Amino acid sequence: MTARIYTSLREEAAACPAFQAPVERVCIGQVWTLVQVAGLTGLCMSPQSYSRTLGWSGELTGQPASMLIDWLDSWQPFESVLAVATLNAVLSGSETAQRLQRWSEPLGTGNLAVFEALKHRLQGQVSVIGRYPGLNVPLEGIDFHCIERIPGEQDYPDQAAEYLLPESHWAFITASALANKTLPRLLTLSQNSQTVLMGPSMPWSSVWQSVGVDLIAGIVVDDADRLWRTVAEAGGVRIFQGGVSYRLLDLHAEQGE
Repeated sequence: MTARIYTSLREEAAACPAFQAPVERVCIGQVWTLVQVAGLTGLCMSPQSYSRTLGWSGELTGQPASMLIDWLDSWQPFESVLAVATLNAVLSGSETAQRLQRWSEPLGTGNLAVFEALKHRLQGQVSVIGRYPGLNVPLEGIDFHCIERIPGEQDYPDQAAEYLLPESHWAFITASALANKTLPRLLTLSQNSQTVLMGPSMPWSSVWQSVGVDLIAGIVVDDADRLWRTVAEAGGVRIFQGGVSYRLLDLHAEQGE
């Protein structure tokens, strides 16, 4: 599954007009990383680490988007995140992305909009990959476990996914797992669950249904200037206050133009 996801995403990007376009802007913010290509902005969650020795700093603008997308194979966290953000920028202008977004349901603003929209459907054990700020509010009364790379008091560590996901009826997986290379394993563990791939890092792609994803919840950029300003000023959930908004698509529902 690993090779299929990353190969398919790269092939989809290569078919887009912006694949060889120059990178116009880059911002590695405290929470989000942004890349602009051909006027299109893509996001990915920034690495939760720190480095003073990134050898390419100051040299990315003007490089072809394809160069950064090739970093999908990189194990260097900042390169991998830049690859996903660039991929999202390029794919956002594709016919596939536009079609999926037309079929999707707008959820409006708020970083918890996906959980609020699906709460009435949740039953049994629910697992959430990633600690979303305020998560306990929309999931009050739900039997859920949160699995987090840097766990807090109410969270389970990464390795708990091996035990919790196979027993879950619903699995919410943050798309930032695409950048840190844990997504293929998480999808394998969730094959018996209703699986939701979600977050600003999610590429609008046709690959997801073929790898076991049931619903996708990604963002559209509503105000690029506001988004860039918020991210540059260390914004996290505030990107949902006018910069971006969520859309939800059930991949098994009958679609129409």
